Amino acid sequence: MSGLSLEEQWKNFKFAHNKEYTDEEEPRRLEIFKENLQKIEEHNKKFEAGEVTYQMGVNKFADLTSEEMSQFRGFKPREK
Repeated sequence: MSGLSLEEQWKNFKFAHNKEYTDEEEPRRLEIFKENLQKIEEHNKKFEAGEVTYQMGVNKFADLTSEEMSQFRGFKPREK
């Protein structure tokens, strides 16, 4: 994706989006960020191959799981 290491991308992400984490939370958020970077890279390879019509990039939500994003957008799963 970029020529930066994961640690540099993480540091830049936190600075750009004013993110701060507790010592306990930071490793989890970093792992989520790493997984999301992989998804972005895989998607953008499909974009370059003409398989999808849009590119993805890192934004302020790159440290959230898909479940957290759904909650953020107001999605409420039905109770069974």
